[in-house]
Amino acid sequence: LLLQFEALQPEGICPGWSIVVKGETSSSSSMFEINLLCEPGDQIALHFNPRFSSSRIVCNSFLNSLWGQEEVNNTFPFKAKEPFQVEIYSDQDYFHVFINENKVLQYKHRQKNLSSITKLQILNDVDISSVEITKRGL
Repeated sequence: LLLQFEALQPEGICPGWSIVVKGETSSSSSMFEINLLCEPGDQIALHFNPRFSSSRIVCNSFLNSLWGQEEVNNTFPFKAKEPFQVEIYSDQDYFHVFINENKVLQYKHRQKNLSSITKLQILNDVDISSVEITKRGL
């Protein structure tokens, strides 16, 4: 796993915060991940994983040392080597994911303690041009 970007927000990223990632992928075989991690340890509240080979977006959570049920979305607005923008906005109940400003999916919070979600990680085949973490409010 190749770490491209990491940010820590000790007071919690959720809810009411928006994460906007701009970048592009290197090839049509690309896979990249945006992970929102929570304390303690390496728990993942949201694992967002576009897979170019199958043109699907897979979301999941890694809690209590176990992966949960994958949620697969067949809407795939990404194209290889073309710029994209992903926005992940969290309210009390869901992560809402917008790609190029169109809402593509929502993912119900499995990690209920939202203030424990303190770390953003971006991994693998992606060139990041910018990352913004801003408070949008609820």
